[in-house]
Order: sequence, then C-alpha cells, then structure tokens
Amino acid sequence: MTATSAKRPGRFARFPSMESLGFFDTPTEATITYVAREPMAVPSVLTTRPTAPTGHLVQDLWDSTELDAPSLLDWKPVALDRKHLRRRFRWSRVFLVLFLSTALGGTAYWLSQRSSAVAAGSVAAVADQATELSEALDAVAGIQEQLSAQEIAVNLSGSDLFEVDDAARGLFDASGDLPGSETVTRSIATDAASLSLDVSRQLRDGLAYRGALEPILLAPALETDPALTDLATAALEFSEWRARFDSIRSALPDGVAATLTDALEDFSTSLETRQGSYLDAIRTNDLRAAEVAVQELQTNLESIRELMMTTMTGLADQVDSEVAEARDLIGRLLG
Repeated sequence: MTATSAKRPGRFARFPSMESLGFFDTPTEATITYVAREPMAVPSVLTTRPTAPTGHLVQDLWDSTELDAPSLLDWKPVALDRKHLRRRFRWSRVFLVLFLSTALGGTAYWLSQRSSAVAAGSVAAVADQATELSEALDAVAGIQEQLSAQEIAVNLSGSDLFEVDDAARGLFDASGDLPGSETVTRSIATDAASLSLDVSRQLRDGLAYRGALEPILLAPALETDPALTDLATAALEFSEWRARFDSIRSALPDGVAATLTDALEDFSTSLETRQGSYLDAIRTNDLRAAEVAVQELQTNLESIRELMMTTMTGLADQVDSEVAEARDLIGRLLG
C-alpha cells in the first residue's frame, strides 16, 4: 500500500490526534493506493480532497473522499475449498475426555447405588435386631415373677437376661451403622436398646440382692432351754450366725434398695444388744427370757423380709413399665 499527500505551508503547532477528529483544518488532499498481494490483482485508489466546509464535520469528511475501487465493481463470491474449513482435532484427547466423563458418571452412579444399598441393609439389620430383642424380652416376665414371688426362693436364675443383653447390644451396634438420613430411626433404636439394658441390669441386681439376702433372713436355730446347752456353746452359735449375717449384708449390691439397706444396717447394729440378752438368759437359766430374746430376733427378721418383698415388688413393677416402653419403641422400628 502507498500513500501521498499534499502538505499545506506554514502552520502553527499541530495536534495530529485533534486533526484526525476534525477539530482543526479541513482535510488536505491525499491519495492512498491499495495493492493486493496477488500478481494480477487491480490496485484500489482512495483519494481525499478538501471541500468547502458545511459546518457538519461528518458530512465534510464524506464529501472530501473519492473512492475509485474498480476491483470492487466486478467482485463476486468465490467458493472456498472445504479442506480450508476443516480443523484438525486430536482425537486422542476427545476419546480421553469421553472416557473420563463416562468413568466419572459411572462412578457417581455406582456410589449412589451403593449408598442406597448400604442404607437399606442398615435399616434391615436394625429391624432384625429389634425382632430379636423383642423375643428376648419375652423371658423377662418369668424373671419378674421370681423377683416378686412371696415364697422363699434361694435358687433364683437370671440366665435369660444374657439373651436380652446380647440382643440390646446388637441393636445398639446396628443403629450406629445407619446413614445420616435415618436420625429418627437411630434415636428410637438407641432408646430401645438402652431401656432393655437397664431392665436387664435392674433385674440382675434385684435377683442378686434377694438371692443373697433371703437365707440370712431366716431366724437362727438357737437353743432356748438352758438345760440343753451351755454358755460357751450358745455364744459360739450366736456369734457364727451374726458374723455370717454381717458378711452377706456388707456384700449386697449398692443402689438397689436404699430403704432396705438402711433397715439391715440398723438391725445389724442392734445385734450386740440382742446377743447379750440371749446369753444372759442362758447364763441365768432363764428359759422365758431366752425364748423372748429368740422370738424378738425372729420377728425383726420377718419384718425385714416383708420390707424386702415390698421393695422387690416395686422393682418388678418399675421393670414392667420399662419393658412396655421398650416394646413400644421396638414396635415403631418394625412398623
């Protein structure tokens, strides 16, 4: 491309940027020739000449421009070769992107399906453990009857409570595997397991308490006829029974029956006086005093046993209430 222009003589300071926007003199005459790169192409000539200003800058610029472009007069579109429109792709990258997209999609689908399967399996496991716990609680009724029976019982058995413990712990563990969306189910299962474990603990403590206390609440077979015993023998028999009583009393479980425990402690404290009254009657050959001392001892032991039965009955009723609550929770788990 070539360009020629006619410069105007003597001007003041010039500002090309302002002149290009038409804020100063009118455009000077200029000719610009465009030569195409093809050997046989016809050059295009663009000529600008000054014209009388009209006061409208855009109009003045338009009127001062003369376009001589014969190459545009016979221009027509030319079809391009399709090969120039083609773009070269790296098909390996395309396949890699497709492979990664498919792999990611498949992984996401697998994870979602696995999560659903794990959640369903966890819920099913909770239902199975709840059913097992419900069946184990059926044996609690028989243990409650043993605990509150009025007959003297020295062979109390709570072996069925081991099944309750195992089933309750199984339900507790199964509830821990539930997904976060099963918060309500987890809470219900945890409460049912905790109640069942508490029932088992109370029954086991109650059975142990009564089983240990029952034998020592029987009145000792002390001789009341001074003619049939002597002071040394009577003292030995009473001391042996008293030592056994205190030994068992001190080994009773704590926190099972506070009122009954206090009554036993008071009775144990009074044994010193009761032993002295009995031995004095034997030493003085006072049959009547010896019989009174032994009878009072037996009466006090019977009173303690009545208190024990009241305590055990109350414990059995409390356990029955907790079992009913646990069964209600299990029913909610099983739907």
